[in-house]
Amino acid sequence: MPHKLLLADDSVTIQRVIELTFADEDVQVLAVGDGKQAIARVQSDHPDIVLADVGMPERDGYEVAAFIKGAPE
Repeated sequence: MPHKLLLADDSVTIQRVIELTFADEDVQVLAVGDGKQAIARVQSDHPDIVLADVGMPERDGYEVAAFIKGAPE
């Protein structure tokens, strides 16, 4: 079963670079473009790791990290 990596970055270029980086690995990359989407995907997909840009629309990477840290699951 592949590991799930949630990438939260508003740059399509960065999203593509990360997807290409892990293309030959046992990693499923889930990419979203803002912090609000990231929080929704954390709740629905339960990723193994989250990479979040600190400067995103809606919510920044610090807010995403704070949500994850405070979430009981």
